[in-house]
This record gives sequence, structure tokens and C-alpha cells, in this order.
Amino acid sequence: MNGPVPAAPPSGPWAVLSDLGGAALAARAAAAQAAGAVALTVRRPRPPLAAVLAALRAAPGFRAVHADPALAAAAEADAVIAGVRSLPTEVLVRGFPELLVGASVHDLDEARRARDAGARFLLFGPVWDTPEKRGVLDPRGPAALAEVVALGLPVVAIGGVDRPDRVAAVAAAGGHAFAALRAAADPVRFAPMVSAWRSARMGGTG
Repeated sequence: MNGPVPAAPPSGPWAVLSDLGGAALAARAAAAQAAGAVALTVRRPRPPLAAVLAALRAAPGFRAVHADPALAAAAEADAVIAGVRSLPTEVLVRGFPELLVGASVHDLDEARRARDAGARFLLFGPVWDTPEKRGVLDPRGPAALAEVVALGLPVVAIGGVDRPDRVAAVAAAGGHAFAALRAAADPVRFAPMVSAWRSARMGGTG
């Protein structure tokens, strides 16, 4: 990251880049940003690490890394996202002042704990059914999203946000942003979702 730590992550469509190596990560990032993504969040990158670092450093705009603050710092990313496989939120806040620290949460109690530990933004989900959480976590729904939003932090909705009507529901619940994995990889699917977000925000929701 060049410059000061941002006060908050950007509002709008986020692309999740998961289980990708350097070349694939770079290509997916470019395609997502061309389709309207305002932020990229990277999780479980595949080696070699040098190629991943190069791809992250080259990507313009806001970049966040899940669970790995050392990778986020080395890649000059903007943020690191705490989760079950990472150092605790409060440790990341103290140890990496150059990064905006967010937290991945799944219910209101987790969200409160993350806020109290110093998280500056939250990823909340799964809001709807998603293959990655099927059989692990039940969908939380837009009403639960609205409860987490009421805590006062920017909230990025994740999990099953794969259609324009669901994007509109995130905005109506007060979500700061939405994150998509499979949909963000397909510009034909992602573009209507980006348009739905812009229409919802222009209409005064969110």
C-alpha cells in the first residue's frame, strides 16, 4: 500500500479471488475490475509466492488479504481480514498498523467481538446459500445482515450474493458492499449485479 491507511474500505462490488496462482490471480483481478469491482479480496493463494506478490502489487485499487498479514504487508495491500485461521483481530490491529484490519464474522455475537477488538470493517455471511458453506453454516439472511450493520461498522455481505435482486437486498439492509466469488469471475453475470448496486444506491438505499 502506498500512502496512509484508508479510513474505510470502498463501498460497492468486491471480487473474491480464491485458490488462484499468480498468473490466474492477475487475470481474474483485471477481469473483475474491468467489470466494475471496486475492491479485491484474496484468500488461499497458490504458490509460488513471488508470482502472487507481483500480481497483488500490480492490481490497482483496494486490495485485502484473508488471514495472512505478512502476505498483505509484503504485497503492499490495503487490508487484512481476520478469521478462524488467522491471528486474533486485536493482535492484527496492534501488530500491523499499516493495514486496515477487518474481520470475517458469521453472527451478531462474533460481529460485536470483532468490533470491540478493533476491527474497522466486517465481512458477514453467508447471507444466502453458497456451496462453500453448505453443510457448515446455514444462510443468515438479509435481516441478520441488517442487525450487524446496526453495530456501526462498514459491512461487506458475502455468501450467495450472485444475482441482482440479492445485491439490491444487501443495499436495502444497509450493507456497505457485497463480495462475489463465482459471479465476479463471469463478467456476463457480474455486470448486472454492479448495475443493481448502482441503481440501489442512486435510489437512496444502503
